[in-house]
Amino acid sequence: MSGTAGWDRRLRKLEAGLPHPPAGARYWLELFAGLGERDGLARREPDFAGLVRAYRALRPPYGEEADRLHGHLAELTRRWLGGVPPCSAAEFAGLAAWLAEHGAALPTVNGWKQDLEVGDGTTATLSDLTWRVSRGPTAGGSGGVAETIRRLKARREGRPPPPEPCAGRRAATPLWVPSVVRDDTNGDAPGDP
Repeated sequence: MSGTAGWDRRLRKLEAGLPHPPAGARYWLELFAGLGERDGLARREPDFAGLVRAYRALRPPYGEEADRLHGHLAELTRRWLGGVPPCSAAEFAGLAAWLAEHGAALPTVNGWKQDLEVGDGTTATLSDLTWRVSRGPTAGGSGGVAETIRRLKARREGRPPPPEPCAGRRAATPLWVPSVVRDDTNGDAPGDP
């Protein structure tokens, strides 16, 4: 027997004794549940606890429902990390209905794209918002879309805009700014270096 064979056996024995992270959906479920409990995500996002319960109730083999729940929980986590205000699925549906009813009547900024003035010098196009709303509350960036519609709604109704996005883990650059809202003052998206 060579000297390395003994070492190989010892390494395999040590590796077998090490804890291995669970794979797949169960790993993500525990990660999301931990974020909800430890970091307060469940208190912040109204739909979070129900989504974790639905995810926990799934049994293998995991399919489209697990993918949908995972995507929705990931979007809620991205909102929290980026400092984007929370939005329930019910509120998102209400904002989508408001946009469908009032979107065409919103005043536009002069320009070839007919941009909507969101506030603070930022704009968004109605076609982009409509497309993003059609993807639903589980799609990436849906929190930013909801925040943009909230600001448009407040502007139309003559109310002050909602408060700035809350402080999250990395609130210096909210995730919805580059993907939904554009700043035409210098041609760059806000938050770009």
